[in-house]
Amino acid sequence: MRVLITGGLGFIGRSLCQQFLDEGGHELVLIDPLSEQVHGAHADYSEFTDRENVTHIAASICDPDVLYNALEGADVVYHFAAETGTGQSMYQIERYFETNVQGTAKLLDTIVNHKDRRPKALILASSRSIYGEGAYVLESDASHSDAKRYFPGTRAVSDMEAGNFDFTHDGQPLVPVATHEDDRLDPCSLYASSKLTQEQMCKIACETVGVRFTALRLQNVYGPGQSMRNPYTGIISIFTNILRQGGSIDIFEDGKESRDFVFVEDVARAFRHSAELDGGSPMIFNVGCGEATSVSELVDMLEDELEAPKTAQVSGRFRPGDIRHNWADIRRMERHFGFRPEVDLRKGLSLTVEWALSQPVEEDRSAIANKELKAISS
Repeated sequence: MRVLITGGLGFIGRSLCQQFLDEGGHELVLIDPLSEQVHGAHADYSEFTDRENVTHIAASICDPDVLYNALEGADVVYHFAAETGTGQSMYQIERYFETNVQGTAKLLDTIVNHKDRRPKALILASSRSIYGEGAYVLESDASHSDAKRYFPGTRAVSDMEAGNFDFTHDGQPLVPVATHEDDRLDPCSLYASSKLTQEQMCKIACETVGVRFTALRLQNVYGPGQSMRNPYTGIISIFTNILRQGGSIDIFEDGKESRDFVFVEDVARAFRHSAELDGGSPMIFNVGCGEATSVSELVDMLEDELEAPKTAQVSGRFRPGDIRHNWADIRRMERHFGFRPEVDLRKGLSLTVEWALSQPVEEDRSAIANKELKAISS
């Protein structure tokens, strides 16, 4: 099989690439400009790019000539290429939409207008961020499987300043439940908006020309190989970097905000399985562990793994627009892909920390990233 992976030398792209190489018998074309923000100034991925059956094109997907050549003979296209920082997207808007939306438009334009460049399938790396807040039910109905679901909007700054981080409905407390694929979409960042736009563009264009389209809405992906220098994405990498330098983690809100952390190799397996789906399968899949972990729990586990002092503090600080809870209902993935994620968070953190300790210590840029975001709202 001939496989084109845009963003193919990114975090998830490399893991998927390795799975294809381990299988053998595939030709891989990887488009990736190796941006300095993510990869650093002297990235070396020769363990992939020096293979006879791997072609690396060091260019942007915004170049239509690059896409035309790369699509030749492609059986399946994995579209990973994107700018991915939720906070950074709020003030680098043109950059994010140039890559995420215009880049996708150029990819689809080539597929639609050139019959000899149409793959059998296009598989998009989408994001759980397009849901905004996850789903909730009344606390009093939490034990009922058919309880009415609620989808709160963005929390008011005045409430968060008063330390009121949770949601209520008519004065009754709401509790989070797993979000499934048919729940309401409410992107709360420009990054999320660009990912939802990608989904809609790909669906419409692929249906028009008979290319099978699948979107995997990824939860918080982590693991060995994630950039330790990019302060705009990857909370586990950011926290690990802080602890390695003897720093103390500032836990926002009350520390009870939760996310669904899924190991990169499990995510790559989901992408590999998606290439085998038939035309009768759903187009949209959640990919996560299906479990919620609070930020405080995560920090505690990381401190244990790094044997770091328990110096983290819950500060009550917050970022306007941050969601409170979101984790995935993964039953559709289990049913159609035939597997559950294999690596639980404890094991995944151990593997991630073991890898991180073999890497150079990077400057902690998270404070700079937070300052940049705060500047646009002050």
